[in-house]
Amino acid sequence: MASSRATQMLPGIALAAALLVGGAGGASAAGAPEWCAKIAGGLYCHAPEPTPPHFCGTKKISIALADGFADNGWRQQTTAAGINEASRCPNITSWTHTDGQGNTQKSISDIQSLVAKGVNAIVVFPDAGPAMLPAIRDAFKQGVAIVPYRARVGGKDGRDYTAFVGTDFKNDGVVWGQWLVGALKGQGTVAYLGGPAGTSESTEKHEGLKEAFKGTNIKWIGQEPFEVTNWDPSVMAKTIAALIAKYPRIDGMVADLSVPILTSGAFPRANRPLPLVAGEDANGFGCTWQKLHKEDPKATFQFMTTSAEQWNIRLAIQWAVAAAAGGKVDQPLVITDTKGGQHVVAEPGDKIVKNFVMDDSLKGVVFCDPRLPESAGNGTSLTIDQVLGALKGGL
Repeated sequence: MASSRATQMLPGIALAAALLVGGAGGASAAGAPEWCAKIAGGLYCHAPEPTPPHFCGTKKISIALADGFADNGWRQQTTAAGINEASRCPNITSWTHTDGQGNTQKSISDIQSLVAKGVNAIVVFPDAGPAMLPAIRDAFKQGVAIVPYRARVGGKDGRDYTAFVGTDFKNDGVVWGQWLVGALKGQGTVAYLGGPAGTSESTEKHEGLKEAFKGTNIKWIGQEPFEVTNWDPSVMAKTIAALIAKYPRIDGMVADLSVPILTSGAFPRANRPLPLVAGEDANGFGCTWQKLHKEDPKATFQFMTTSAEQWNIRLAIQWAVAAAAGGKVDQPLVITDTKGGQHVVAEPGDKIVKNFVMDDSLKGVVFCDPRLPESAGNGTSLTIDQVLGALKGGL
């Protein structure tokens, strides 16, 4: 299990390699792989490194990201991070990105098409969960290095796919829940907005929340284990409005993709105060908090976030590339936030990581970068220009 601690001391070589994750590209595509230089003029390409990281291996390969759904800000930033990570390997010859558009059959067809085209390594965000396993297993049996990540599909490493890369999502739920218990002094009403029906990410976070709420007077409202929103801001807006109409009091709200709680405008339209929020980081939270508390020092809005983990794809890319190209995932993965903080999210050989806390307004730790829009993450290990480009659709 990876550590979520801030970086303090690592062996010199490993640290130097780790700290190169993310970072400057874009200003010039010089030295970048040809495929990367063609995407937005090389904006997302990683800065050239004297020696490629060990995961790159040496065999020339092609790679693809098969998204079950690609049309939100989180996926856009994640795609940029994936391109950035893959561009560290000069032996990668091409990059393909498919969008399943939330349709299980299209997502399956996308994987089948990539295999038919001879793509060597595929990273999959399997939004449809276990329904994706047969297609993933078939690709693996045909010799493709295929890595499902974040959403569990069943099956086992080395038998049905190369590796599963994910997060200890239950721990996220525990961390969110413990903060809410403290902020609400152990009593109040809380709703949880998750992703697609049955997704393992939201299910595991729900388990963590329930564990944290045990023995308190916090009352769960809305659907269990979570309100299904497909991580779609438009669906979230409707869900939030429905919860407001049904429940005269909402003290806290939890969400995976959490900034729509603010951007939907549902609470102000209903003349209701913003609830306490626990979820994944987005620039809009810190900036809203600063604005409200500047206008009224007694403002009640408070929030906490863990990193939105747009960087999780980096580890999935590493495992897929290493398997296809003869490399090794033997260096730590260190993520940098917009304040320059560094966080070890994976030790050498890790496949499951533990997230780190970003914001905690009750402790005065608030991220707000005026250069970034509300949906931007502050812990992506991307440059400001790369985040802005991704959110403007420059992929």
